[in-house]
Amino acid sequence: MRRERDLKIKDFSDIPELPDECFDANMRKKQKFAVLSLNPGIDRALYLPSPMAAGTMNRAARSVTTQGSKGANVAIMLNRLGCDVEYYTFGGGEFGDLSNSFLTREGIRVHSVDTICGVRMNTKVIDSECVCTELNERGGVFLSGEIVELTELFMATDADVICLCGSIPQGVEKDVYKVFTEFGKSTGKTVVLDCDGEALALGLTANPDIIKPNEYELENLGLSTGLFEKFSTDPDERLREVTEACVKVAKRYKTTVICTRGADGSVHVNPQGDVIFRESMKVRLIGFSGAGDTFLSGYIAARFDKGFTEEYALLCATAAGAMKVVLEGSELPEATDIDEAIDRILHPKNEEYKEIPIEETLLEGIEPWNIKKICHSETKK
Repeated sequence: MRRERDLKIKDFSDIPELPDECFDANMRKKQKFAVLSLNPGIDRALYLPSPMAAGTMNRAARSVTTQGSKGANVAIMLNRLGCDVEYYTFGGGEFGDLSNSFLTREGIRVHSVDTICGVRMNTKVIDSECVCTELNERGGVFLSGEIVELTELFMATDADVICLCGSIPQGVEKDVYKVFTEFGKSTGKTVVLDCDGEALALGLTANPDIIKPNEYELENLGLSTGLFEKFSTDPDERLREVTEACVKVAKRYKTTVICTRGADGSVHVNPQGDVIFRESMKVRLIGFSGAGDTFLSGYIAARFDKGFTEEYALLCATAAGAMKVVLEGSELPEATDIDEAIDRILHPKNEEYKEIPIEETLLEGIEPWNIKKICHSETKK
């Protein structure tokens, strides 16, 4: 539920005293977005007043029902950040109208194809010790006629940036994102791909412009393609290996790789091999669901709607992700929350939060990268 104090939303490029270096002179602003969600769902979070006990009755103290797919989260966040966005998805069944209503009440244009099987329901159980148990339906089976109808709708979009988000439901071919990426590239659109597993590996072969795997998804991509091996458990060695993996993927597939690493921050590598590190903001973790989607939305809104540089877009993404995890369940932040977080990074008060350079010696002895910006954050006690 949106908080009353946040209903007056501002554009996060309105933060005062933005330095000129935040803007990319070669990036066109105010680009239009189209988000595709092939496996929409409803998220229901049950909060228990005690530890969960398997095999017996557990009574929930309360429940929260929200949108439940990557695509829906990305579309909502882009809209809240002032972007022009439309949403393409499947509907129908018991939860189809409810699923779409989370977006239409935000003012987002929804293009939905009703299906016989309908929209899935995902359940999260969070107990008093903050242990989360997730029970997700697979989604589908969608019929060929329904898939063709949604495909035709999506391929008629006049958007500049298309976002392909989430898992592949039953009834849809695993290479569907490859097909949509080829369509986007052939029509001059920027393609953002946010999925995992086989769908990611196949989609990458069509060279999307941006992918955003988390560390686990990146590791699985390497193992499935033979590009690299399982990452080390040693923190410093792991950072080296994750960065090398991002460089390999970025150069091989001519894509920008943004790997989110949870509390350990993110690694950004563009097709030229330029590397940016950014550590996460130090905040209290309350709800992680949708954090990666919010991070991605912050990045692409900053890059393609505001015209910011890669470095500053990553800063905006970091702030967006941080403001998501301080909220419960699948609740998403407002632009005002993200503005305040960005301002804290740019203009720290009493040195509460500052950037300090990572020692370059940390990266010695490994493949030389073209380091554009190396930074991490430090919270003063």
